[in-house]
Amino acid sequence: MSTARSTANIALIKYWGNRNNELRLPAADSLSMTLDTPHVQVLGEEADQFSIESFEADGSRKILTKQQIERLRKHRELTMQYLHTLDIDFRKNVALTIRSQIPSGIGLASSAAVFSAIAEVFAGLIAEEHPLTREQISVIARLGSGSAARSVFGGFVALRNRATSNEQTSNGEIAGAFAEQIAPESHWVLHDIVIVPSLKEKKIGSTEGHALAGTSPLFQDRLKEIPRRMQECTDAILTKDFEKLQRVAEEDALDMHEVMRTSTPSLQYLSEETWHIIREVEALRTRDHLEVLYTMDAGPTVHLFCTEDAREVVRSFANEQKGCTVFETKIGRGSELV
Repeated sequence: MSTARSTANIALIKYWGNRNNELRLPAADSLSMTLDTPHVQVLGEEADQFSIESFEADGSRKILTKQQIERLRKHRELTMQYLHTLDIDFRKNVALTIRSQIPSGIGLASSAAVFSAIAEVFAGLIAEEHPLTREQISVIARLGSGSAARSVFGGFVALRNRATSNEQTSNGEIAGAFAEQIAPESHWVLHDIVIVPSLKEKKIGSTEGHALAGTSPLFQDRLKEIPRRMQECTDAILTKDFEKLQRVAEEDALDMHEVMRTSTPSLQYLSEETWHIIREVEALRTRDHLEVLYTMDAGPTVHLFCTEDAREVVRSFANEQKGCTVFETKIGRGSELV
């Protein structure tokens, strides 16, 4: 038996678009902050056949769709393929029990938490005979959800779009992207005040959206800018330069949403409420000289990253937004066995 817990992460330099959709190999690097709450807990134990049970935060059973079940089955198959390239025979049937505190589909990256926890469970089941590195566990997480690779580490984390020299395999490019920590959670304590305008699940999920990225005429230009943004973001984190972090993170988020908007079909994740919040944050920041930045993933949810000094004002601002749900979280330590 193996039990793991994990949380979501929120990207500062966004992951959007793949060079291989099946293996969830990103088209470019990305960089995120791992959160400390809310969490997902996954229990895995050997069984006669592969099975999944999922439960909501209130303890009620979640009915998984055929698509969700198939995604979990595919993840197990790809994990077996990857472990085979490491000369590890992983043919065990596993019964998974998923208990999530994260509402799905509202911009809190629930799939990243789920698949990073599952990766920890798979690694835990073989740990005595075949201990895996954190990098290898991040590859397993990525096979279920690209951004899940980053939740394996705490603090600030990059998803690198390349294979390690010792894991080039004959099995395609299955190891061709992995996560690495840029700085631990103790390096710079930032908070994420999350404003959710709508709790409705988005109509087109991130998996489908990634496949459409290349249809945008702006996508190739975005890829050219990512190396510069990654470097600027890394430098800002290492030197704790919030103003620099704000500029590059907001530039990248708005650029990603332009790629989404100009794809075929057009993906317009941002709502009128989202834009209203953005305008108000910009005015608040100018008026009060606050260290706060906004970023949005594939949905209308606005993440307000801020320093400890700005937290109370940003929290008050968030709670003043009518009709919105507010979550508070901060930098966290990543997935782990419990």
